Amino acid sequence: MRFVRNSGSSSLVVVLFLLVLLSVFAGPNLLPRFFSSVVPGFDEGVPCMWLQRASDRGDHQSLLGRAAENPIALSVRAAPISGDPSGLLPVSIVVTNTSLGTVPFVFDPQAVIVGDNGTSGVGLIFNPSNTLTTGYTRNADPAAVPEANLKLLQPRQSCVHRVEFPNGNVLIDPAINDGRATVRAYYRNTTRGQILPTPGDLATPIYPDQGLWVGYVESPPVTIGLASP
Repeated sequence: MRFVRNSGSSSLVVVLFLLVLLSVFAGPNLLPRFFSSVVPGFDEGVPCMWLQRASDRGDHQSLLGRAAENPIALSVRAAPISGDPSGLLPVSIVVTNTSLGTVPFVFDPQAVIVGDNGTSGVGLIFNPSNTLTTGYTRNADPAAVPEANLKLLQPRQSCVHRVEFPNGNVLIDPAINDGRATVRAYYRNTTRGQILPTPGDLATPIYPDQGLWVGYVESPPVTIGLASP
């Protein structure tokens, strides 16, 4: 009986072995740099919009997450302002769960605003105030937060949201273009969240509310400098 060696399968095994070696030896440095170049801010955490959505909060919650007293921390990073009128001023907001439980937070990428109108969500505050805007507004808080606007942060996990302001608006505003303005991020939530009954479900929900942390937190301010000529 004659056996025919499959050279294609052997080559595939060699390729897979080399990829494993690459991930082991180059991964700690090369892979994060690669992904952060493709997805800005990847090295700080996954994009917040990629996080798992909190669903069925009446029956699925983390007891450790509910018990956490101050689980949310923020940081912000701003690139220096370039002189290119067609460029952008990027500001990254990093949201971190500092607790040992899974924690939901209110996040809608189309409701991240500049300024603070007292509503729940993520926003930016510039000092001094300027004319920049994300183009979004945020309405009054509902009694029950839509599950589409609830994202889950796992224990010690961070996520990042990037806001970009056109230089055409930045360079003409003296409140920000002198290299001395600062920006900070904030997160607010005003309610634990009401559990709404599911149509046709006669069972009583396990939890009395959506388990949201109520409070306000800010990041330390950072200075928005000027890029070198």
